[in-house]
Amino acid sequence: MRDLLALAELSLDQELEETIEAGTVATTILTGLRPGTSQRLRPLAEAAAAGRPQDAMIGLVTVLVAESPSGQLHGSLQAVPPGNVLSEGAAAGVPLPLALVASTKVAKIRGLAVAPTARGLGIGDVLLRRAVQLYHQLDWLLLYGQFPAWSGLDSYYGRRGFTVLPPGAGIDLARLNLPVDIHHEPGEQLFTRWRRRPTASHRSTAGPEPWCWN
Repeated sequence: MRDLLALAELSLDQELEETIEAGTVATTILTGLRPGTSQRLRPLAEAAAAGRPQDAMIGLVTVLVAESPSGQLHGSLQAVPPGNVLSEGAAAGVPLPLALVASTKVAKIRGLAVAPTARGLGIGDVLLRRAVQLYHQLDWLLLYGQFPAWSGLDSYYGRRGFTVLPPGAGIDLARLNLPVDIHHEPGEQLFTRWRRRPTASHRSTAGPEPWCWN
């Protein structure tokens, strides 16, 4: 996985590497997938009570991998909680518990990489679709990521259901009642996928309204 992330010019965080080795990665995410979804908030509440909110962040990191039948790693996607929500939210006067809850509504696709020998097989598409499915099930409201501007990846993410923002544009989290903006790194461009209720013309009369991603 470290080698795959290097293809995307990313490094594997030491703390994350340790949790992967220990088999404890994405503990909060996995708790949310089991019965009692509200229990995923318990680690955040405990971290807030201890005055160490960052301790809860590693449990919100997701790592998806694509393996061959022989166990060879062909692709990987890493998603993380937004790093600036806690710091900027606190600076703007957002109570810590609310800022922590916001961390369970927004996720950043930090890296997506496919081994050179496995490209062209649709592995990246599958990893992205599975990430959307996972966060949809957990009631996340926003998935976003970034890529080098003018790299041609705008069409890649656009074809896969993401909205590519113009170079220089950020993400306003006002719709989540947070006075926080998500900014891109220098030379990068953002892509987003918000979760919303369907329009009236797409609503079903057969039962509860489903949620969808746009």
